[in-house]
Amino acid sequence: MSYTVLIPAAGSGKRMGAPQNKMLLPLLDIPIIVHTVEQFEADENCAAIYVATKRDEREIFSEILSFSSKLKEIVDGGDERQDSIYNMLQQMEEHEWVMVHDGARPFISKSVLNALYESVQTNDAVICGVRPKDTLKRVNQDIVKDTVNRDEVIMVHTPQAFSYTLLKRAYEHAYAQNLVVTDDSMMVEALGERVHVVESDYNNIKITTQDDMLTGERILLGRDNHV
Repeated sequence: MSYTVLIPAAGSGKRMGAPQNKMLLPLLDIPIIVHTVEQFEADENCAAIYVATKRDEREIFSEILSFSSKLKEIVDGGDERQDSIYNMLQQMEEHEWVMVHDGARPFISKSVLNALYESVQTNDAVICGVRPKDTLKRVNQDIVKDTVNRDEVIMVHTPQAFSYTLLKRAYEHAYAQNLVVTDDSMMVEALGERVHVVESDYNNIKITTQDDMLTGERILLGRDNHV
């Protein structure tokens, strides 16, 4: 038993003012995408890795990820995240279980990977997330409408784990219905299927801004100090 992971990495660095794909930015001298792939390379339950990036960046991605024995293919990314993932679904060898993980989340822990993998084998669709620490307000035109019960919401992270057949069916349905989504579980939800939740951790951040880069360096330094 094992899983395949699909990693979309075809974005840009616009939101952080970077002149290149942020996956290539160095985090303590190592590109972000390398940190991310290393987590799955080290996971004994991961059998195969697929990465999607821009066509003109495939060569550099191939070079910096050449250390990975599990990397099966670097696939052309699409205009949107969901297009990149669909391209990888089309190219991957069929596998019973699939995880989808943001290339810009380099701090996924082994414990969260284990929890997802254990749960998906029973539940077919599993996401991970954390409880918000702050009070949440629902607003409309800068006016507070009500306060959201924090016990009823989570901040969703990746990976998200699915059975291969369910995820592929969800993507085919989404494209047939012209659905635009922000994560893969929304496609599964659109089928009326249940999506289960396991706990993530607060270090599983997505690198989006320069502040996130500084936070990421502190996380890495903290890990090194505990080795």
